[in-house]
Amino acid sequence: MATLLYRIGRFAARRSIAVIVGWVVLLGLAIGGAQALGGTLTASFAIPGTESQQAIDMLDQRFPQAAGGSARVIYVAPEGGQVTDFQDQIDANVTELAAAPHVSGVTGPFDSGASGQVNSAGTMAFATVQYDVATASLTAADNEALLAAGEKAATGGLEVGFSGVTDPPEAGVDYTEAIGLVVAFVVLFITFGSLLAAGMPLITALVGVGVTSTLITIASGFASISSTAPLLATMLGLAVGIDYALFIVSRHRTQLIHGMDPKESAAIAVSTAGSAVVFAGLTVIIALLGLSVVQIPFLTVMGVGAAVSVVIAVVVALTLLPAILGLLGRKLIPKPTSRAARRELASSAPDAAGSHRTLGARWVALVTAKPVITVAVVVIGLVVVALPATSMRLTLPDAGYNPPGTESRDGYDLLTEGFGPGFNGPLLVTADISNILDLEAARTALQSEFEGLDDVDSVSEAIPNATLDMLIVSIIPDSAPDSVQTEQLVHTIRAHEAAFAEKNDFGYQVTGQTALGIDVSARLADALLPFALVVVGLCVILLTIVFRSLAIPISATVGYLLSVAASFGIVTAVFEWGWLSDLLGVAKVGPVISFFPILLMAVLFGLAMDYQVFLVSRMREEFVKTGDPHQAVRHGFIGAARVVTAAACIMFSVFASFVPGGNAVLQPIALGLAAGVFIDAFLVRMTFIPALMILLGRIGWALPRRLGRVLPDVDLEGEGVREMLDAVAWRPLPAGDGGDAGADAPAPYAVAAELAVVESAAEGGLVAPFSVRAASGSLVLVSGGPGTHPEAVAAAIAGRQRLLRGHLRVLDQPQPVHAAALRRHSVFVARPVEGDLLADRIPLRRLPVGAAGVLEWLERELGAELGELWGDDLAGEWMRQVAVAVAAAGEVAGRSRSAGRTRLRLVAIDATALSTTQVQHVLDAVEPSLPAGATLVVAHHGAATLSAGARTVEVVALEAIAPPPPLPPGGSAPDGPDDVPEADDPDAPDQSPSAPREEVTA
Repeated sequence: MATLLYRIGRFAARRSIAVIVGWVVLLGLAIGGAQALGGTLTASFAIPGTESQQAIDMLDQRFPQAAGGSARVIYVAPEGGQVTDFQDQIDANVTELAAAPHVSGVTGPFDSGASGQVNSAGTMAFATVQYDVATASLTAADNEALLAAGEKAATGGLEVGFSGVTDPPEAGVDYTEAIGLVVAFVVLFITFGSLLAAGMPLITALVGVGVTSTLITIASGFASISSTAPLLATMLGLAVGIDYALFIVSRHRTQLIHGMDPKESAAIAVSTAGSAVVFAGLTVIIALLGLSVVQIPFLTVMGVGAAVSVVIAVVVALTLLPAILGLLGRKLIPKPTSRAARRELASSAPDAAGSHRTLGARWVALVTAKPVITVAVVVIGLVVVALPATSMRLTLPDAGYNPPGTESRDGYDLLTEGFGPGFNGPLLVTADISNILDLEAARTALQSEFEGLDDVDSVSEAIPNATLDMLIVSIIPDSAPDSVQTEQLVHTIRAHEAAFAEKNDFGYQVTGQTALGIDVSARLADALLPFALVVVGLCVILLTIVFRSLAIPISATVGYLLSVAASFGIVTAVFEWGWLSDLLGVAKVGPVISFFPILLMAVLFGLAMDYQVFLVSRMREEFVKTGDPHQAVRHGFIGAARVVTAAACIMFSVFASFVPGGNAVLQPIALGLAAGVFIDAFLVRMTFIPALMILLGRIGWALPRRLGRVLPDVDLEGEGVREMLDAVAWRPLPAGDGGDAGADAPAPYAVAAELAVVESAAEGGLVAPFSVRAASGSLVLVSGGPGTHPEAVAAAIAGRQRLLRGHLRVLDQPQPVHAAALRRHSVFVARPVEGDLLADRIPLRRLPVGAAGVLEWLERELGAELGELWGDDLAGEWMRQVAVAVAAAGEVAGRSRSAGRTRLRLVAIDATALSTTQVQHVLDAVEPSLPAGATLVVAHHGAATLSAGARTVEVVALEAIAPPPPLPPGGSAPDGPDDVPEADDPDAPDQSPSAPREEVTA
C-alpha cells in the first residue's frame, strides 16, 4: 500500500496545478449540483418494524387525516384576563388560519365539539391546525404563512404562540464553530511555527467538508435524510480532515529540515504518514458503516453521511494536500535558526532521548517510572468518572429540546405551563376493528381501558375513521414526555394489550413520541452486542495485522472501553444531572437522544484507533531498530507525542465548539466526543498505554508463529517505499573514460546484480546469492551445483521471478520495482513441462522472419536427442519457442518505432535439462540471428565452457548456502567474512591468466 501511496503523492506533487484545479472544479460542480438537485432535510425518525411505527403506518393507510401533520396556535390572555374575553378575536383568527397552505381543517377552542382546548384556569387556549401532508413535506413558505396568519390575533394584549411548527434551518457553521476553527489554527501555528503550514490543514479540511455537505444536500433530493446528518458529517469531517493533514504536513516538514527535495518529500510523506492516515480512516469508516447493523434507517443514513466525510477527508489528504505541498516547494522549510528546526534536529540526534528533555520526554518518563501506579490510577479514575452512566436515560428529543427562544420551544413551554407537563407528549392508541360489528361497544371498551390508570391525566373519546375499521384514542399523561413515569405508563398499557384483546376480540398498538423513543432504545439495546462484535472485532483484527501483536489490539480495546464509559458518565452528569449545564448552554436537562450511545461508540472507536496507530507505530519503529521494548516505548512516544497532542487538541476544540448553543440532538454527541477524545488521547493513549507497554515488555510485541504466518504483512511505516527508492537509486555504471557526463557517458549494464537472492533459487531453505555485471550484447551463463536452480535466476533476470533481497537491475530497470517494464523488453523460454502451453509464453502467432533457419538448425542438431528426452511434441515446441524468441528479437529490433512493436532486448533460455554439448548447439544456432545489442541469458547445470561467437561471456555460478539468521529487532549485522556470503568483485580484473572469460562466483 505504501508504494501505491508514494506513486499517488508523487503524481500530485509533480502535477500540482492540475490536481488543485481538478479539486476546485469538483467543488464547483458539487455546489452547483446542490443548488439544482438539493432537497429538504427532515427531522422525523422512522423505525420500521417497531410497534409504534406499525401504528403510524396504519394511520397513514386508514386514517390519513390523522396521519397528516398538525400544529397548534396558542392564545394566552394578558395577566388577570381570560381567553373568553377574546373569543371573537380568536374565532376570526381561526378562519384566517384555515386559508393557510395545505391546511385541511382548523378546530378552534370555542367551536362546537371542541374539547380540552381551554385550560382549567381559562388563561390559555389553542386552535388545532390539521395539514393534508406530513409536517416534513411543508416548505419554509408554508410555515411562514401559518405564522403570519396566527400573529394577526396578537392584538389587545393577547399573546400568540405556536407548537408543532418547523423552525428555520440552522446555519451550517455559526460563531461557536468558527471559534473551534480559530483554536485549531492556533494549535497548528504553535505546532509548526509557520502561518503557511498552519493554514494548509484548515484549507484542505474545509474543501473536504464543502464537498461532503454538497453531496449530502444532493442526496437529500433523492432520499430522506435527517437534519442531523450534515451537522455530524461537518463536525467529523473538520476534525479528521485537520488531523490527517496535520500528520502528513508534520512528516513533510521534518523531511524538509533534513534536506529532502520538496516534491520527493511530499510523496514520501504520503507513503509513510499517509499509510497511517488510510488505516486510521478505514477504522473510522468501518465503525460508522457498522451503524447499519442497528437497521434503523435514519441512523444508517447518518453513519453513511459521516463515513463519506471521512472518505473525502482521506482522499483530500492524499491528493490535494501533496499537490499544495509540491506547489509551495521550499517555502515550507523552516529557517535553520527557527525553534521548529532546532527542535527537530535535536530530537533526531542519537542521544535525543537523554539530552533533549521536551515536555513529551518528561511526561513519558513520569508515567513509566511507576507503571503499576499509573495504570491503577488511570483505571480507577476513569471508572469513577463513568459511575454516573449507570443512571443514563435515553429518549427521542421533542420540541422541548430545541434551543430556548425558538418558536417551537416557546410554544412547547407555553403548553406545558398551561396544560401540564404531559400535554406535549400524548400517547396515541390505534385499534384495528375491521372484524368488529358493534362499533359503540368497541369505542367504549377501548376508551375505558385506559381510564383510571396511574399517571393518566385524561383520555379522549375513541374516534373511528371514515371506513369504520379503525379507532384512535389520545391519552394525556400526568408526567413529562421524557419522565420515568410516562415510560412506565407505556409499558403498562402494552402489558395489558393481550388481556384486552382476549376479552374484546381486537387489540391495540401504542405510538407517539415517547413510544417511539422506547422502541428505538430497545432496538439499539438489542443491536449493541452485534455492533460491538462486528465493528470492534473487525478493527481489532486490523490492529493485529498492522502491529503484528496480540497485546496491542487488546490493550487498545480496553483503553477504548474506559474512554467510552467515562464519556457516558460525563454526558450523564451534564445533561441529566445538570452539572455545568448553564455554563455549557445545554438546551434542556433531561435524557439524551436514544442513539447517542451507539453513535458515540462508533465514532470514538475510530478516533481512538487513530491515536493508537499514530503513537504505537512510532514505538514499533523504535522496537524494530533497537529491540529494547522500554526504549522503544519512551523514544517512540517522544517522536509522536507532539503531533498526537496537537491532533487531539484540534479534534477536542472542533467537537467542543458544537456544544454551546447546539441543538439537543448534537449537543450530547459533541460533548461526548470532545470528552472522549480528551480522555482517550491524554489519559489512555499517552498515559495508560505507555505504562502498560512498559509492564508487558517484549510480551507486548509478541505474536504466535502460526498466526504470524497467516496474517498479511502491512507496510505501515513505508518500508516498501524505502526499499523501492533504494532499488531505484542503485545504478552501477561501467567505468568511463574520465570525460564529463553526457553523450560520452558509459551506457548502463544490461544485467547488474549485487548479492541478489531470488525466490526458489535453492532448495531446502537455502539461498543462492549472486553478483554480476554484464554489458549489453553479452552472454550471461547461469550455472549451479547441487541444490540450486539456475532457471529461477534466469527467470528473475527476465522479470519473471521474485527478487527477495539484494539488488538486481536489468536493462536499466530496477527489480522488482519495474518488473512489468522489463517484461515488455524481454522473453523467457522455460523448459517444457507436460501439459504446459508454451505458446502462451510468447504471444506470437506466426514464425517471424529468420525463425525458420534457427528452427531448422536446432531440429537437425538436437531434434532426435531432445525427442528422446522430452518426447517429440514437447521437444518440437521448445525448439520452436527458442527460434521464435530469437528471430522476434532480431525482427523487432530491425523495425522502426512507428510500427508500434516493443523492442526485445533480452532473451533468457532455460537449458538446465540439456548437456553442455547440447547447450553449445543451441548457442551456435541462436547467436547468428540474435542482434549484437541483445543480451542472451542461459541457465544450465554444466561446466562454464560455453561461448556465443564474439559475445562477452559472464558466468554466474550459484552456490547454495544457509541464509543468515534473521536479525533480532535492533540487532546489528554480524561481523566477519564467514557471517555473510561474499561475492567476488565483478569489477576486478580476472586473476587467472588462463581463463578465457571473467567468472563471477557467489
